[in-house]
Amino acid sequence: MSWRVVDTADQESLSAFFDAVDQVDHLFTPAATYTTGPMRELSDEEAQSPFTSKFWGQYHAVRLALPKLTADASIVLMAGAASVRPPAPAPAYVACNAAIEGLGRGLAVELAPVRVNVVSPGTIDGNLWRQRSDEVRESAFAQYSRDALLARPGRESEVADAVMFLFTNTYMTGSTLYPDGGYALR
Repeated sequence: MSWRVVDTADQESLSAFFDAVDQVDHLFTPAATYTTGPMRELSDEEAQSPFTSKFWGQYHAVRLALPKLTADASIVLMAGAASVRPPAPAPAYVACNAAIEGLGRGLAVELAPVRVNVVSPGTIDGNLWRQRSDEVRESAFAQYSRDALLARPGRESEVADAVMFLFTNTYMTGSTLYPDGGYALR
């Protein structure tokens, strides 16, 4: 098993990564850089950023991995629970997450028997939120705790458990899991 840091928004970075590996048994691309906010406030570039990094980055990663995928490979894409329950005015971000879920279903049909699934977590207490100010993070976590049935943000390990389940369950494809503490249900 090996891992490397790759910039999913940079096709050259992705190509270099896949050129250096012999085969891919499982593919998961969790990282992206983007801006969220109301349509009225974002520039076109900011509004496009979730698609540029999160959607197209994963699309290109899968496309470049295709020649290296083993016959029983699996792919897990990363979306977000905002796809089904927008947390705030951020329509481009919401649409991007919904598009990734659709991409997962479409790829499951096209790439079968390679399995393709999506994980759509809610707010996760982890690296992404640690990069934000204490005030912003604490406010977001408090709101999420009020909104989620389990009354807390998730942990990165809980998302990893969902990804591992999707990697190892050989009868799951075209599905989306929501490790979101019941956020999408309210």
